Amino acid sequence: MSSDDESNNEQNTLEIIDSELIGIVYEVAFDPHFWPDLLESIAGLFEASQNNNTEQETLNKLEKHEVQRLATLLPHMYKALKLKRNYNETDHTRGQAQAILDIFPIGVMLVNANGKLISANQQASDTLKNSRVLFVKDEILYAIKSEQDKQLKKFISTAANTSINDNADHLSFIKVESKEGDIDNDNSAISLLISPDPYPSIEYDKQADNYAAIFIASTSVKQNISKTTLQTVFNLTPAEAKLAALLASGNSLSQVADLSNISKNTAKVQLKSIFLKMNISRQADLIKKVLTSPAVFNPKDNANNNIDLKSRTRIKSKINNEAGLTLKDGRHLHYAEFGEPKGKPVIHLHGILGCRYERLPDDELTTQLGVRLIIPDRPGYGLSNYAPDHGYLEFADDLLELINYLKIDTVSLMGHSVGAIYASAFAYKYPKRVQRIAMISSTPPFSTFADFTGIPASLKLLIAFSKYLPSAAQMITEIAIKNACNNPKKFIANIPISEYDRRLFAQPLLTEHIETCLLAGSKDNHFGFVHDILLSAKPWPFPVSDIQTTIDFWHGTNDLHSPYSRIKAIIDRIPNKKIKKIEAAGHFLIYEYWQDIIKSLIN
Repeated sequence: MSSDDESNNEQNTLEIIDSELIGIVYEVAFDPHFWPDLLESIAGLFEASQNNNTEQETLNKLEKHEVQRLATLLPHMYKALKLKRNYNETDHTRGQAQAILDIFPIGVMLVNANGKLISANQQASDTLKNSRVLFVKDEILYAIKSEQDKQLKKFISTAANTSINDNADHLSFIKVESKEGDIDNDNSAISLLISPDPYPSIEYDKQADNYAAIFIASTSVKQNISKTTLQTVFNLTPAEAKLAALLASGNSLSQVADLSNISKNTAKVQLKSIFLKMNISRQADLIKKVLTSPAVFNPKDNANNNIDLKSRTRIKSKINNEAGLTLKDGRHLHYAEFGEPKGKPVIHLHGILGCRYERLPDDELTTQLGVRLIIPDRPGYGLSNYAPDHGYLEFADDLLELINYLKIDTVSLMGHSVGAIYASAFAYKYPKRVQRIAMISSTPPFSTFADFTGIPASLKLLIAFSKYLPSAAQMITEIAIKNACNNPKKFIANIPISEYDRRLFAQPLLTEHIETCLLAGSKDNHFGFVHDILLSAKPWPFPVSDIQTTIDFWHGTNDLHSPYSRIKAIIDRIPNKKIKKIEAAGHFLIYEYWQDIIKSLIN
């Protein structure tokens, strides 16, 4: 191959890399988890690299080829920043609208001209879930009675195809009844008001679908009416507020009396008093006043959809020992111990958001399992000194020193996220000192752009820059972790996670624990976080197929940080393994499966 051909190939490769990086920059603009102030900081960094007045210290941190690449990316970064801000503003407005709809006292749905359900607020979703007369099949809305279904479809089609200018003439009303027709007894009848879309997309996009809005009134779904608010607003007694709330929820006076364990005459007396206080004379007016009052706009008592973590009903934290040792090269390695002091030794290696405290915060359970749990701060985290030239295999030497210091012959290892990779490195380098390892939600290093498939754009940007702009990536990652520690609640709320993880994070005790680990690990010592990000863009430094220790792989099929397809390629190369593929689980399954993971590890 001639030198010209080599030069052309090199140029083509550089252009491909630049093109991929530009694509990721724009993808970040539409990632709801990526902070606009971080994006702005990155753009500012890029601009600094082009500014002749920039301090030489900043420029010295960047290689010449990085400065050239940043010059290519700079205009795209500014465009992405503008898109990001516009997107956030639009998304916030849309979120506000949805939030208002979700606390609206009646159900609201949007359907297309064929009756296909496009969206529904919480009240409408609850109605459809519980209704005997209205249902959705294959995304299409149906009424249980065929003649009423035909009428419903006709009203929907008419409303959806009505111009915004004359929609007042095309409001339709239909009462959908049960097949038995026993409306009063089963409370199954639903009243529907069908209207043209009040904000039709077709006015701005001629190719858009036509929609109709449907407003639902149903007694089968409980109205969440605050009796305390009724007392305050209308000066009602507690008994009167309860009666008013029950009537406004669609119950008859007889039903209210039964539900309140009072006679119908007593209910009538209370109702008369309510009429006087509210200056009304009819029950219909009472319902109207209640449903248009602040009492119906209180948050719902949602059913507990959290994953049942019975062992974490409260934090039972007990640190048995927290100490450190001086390594051969003079660095300090800190660690903490939990569980049964004389139990089977298990070392846990924390992830990128963790530290020596990362574990299920129920140490009574760990004690009951008969485990002596040892968790070191990896170099650059918490109270352990940073090791600039360390990789996975070098940390294995640190870990060996810790094990020898604690006078442990053999140990079981477990690691979460990137911690799992460090665990595998120790098993590779010192197989005779390991009984078994558990790799939980492992995040293997990235080698090509193909490895980015399925991961959040914000993570793509950090890893891609680590690979192709390492000096710039170091500064960017420092900005990211400092921002995170300055506002940990915001950072944790913005972590891209699956619905499974979201239910886990809905438990305040868990989010408080993760926040504690983040701050203890990275607030005063952020070098480990930055180092792990940079290291993740480098090749795996040893052949995983040579690991002879049995590995338990715990991985969720809905892990957004490390898609199962990526770890599957690693699993296939391991000779001795046990695979725990958890359907629908996310990246933080360690907190739900803690007990199972340890039992499998030590037994």
